[in-house]
Amino acid sequence: MSEAQFNAFNIASGNVEPTSLHPLFVGILIALLLLWSGWGLLHVYQGYATERITEQGLIRFVIRTVLLIVISLFLFTQ
Repeated sequence: MSEAQFNAFNIASGNVEPTSLHPLFVGILIALLLLWSGWGLLHVYQGYATERITEQGLIRFVIRTVLLIVISLFLFTQ
């Protein structure tokens, strides 16, 4: 950030450092991803239990969800 951007951010945020907000937003992102994946897994499993979703669909959802979480952790927690 340039000096002007940094000063504007400090004024707007009430003198909070941008580096101190990063863990907060990463934590919120991870919490939302885990909540979404739990909700999705619950619904996919219910569909699988009533035979509306095939085993291949269940496995595909789990693989995509795990990849989404791993990639998000890799990109945003550094």
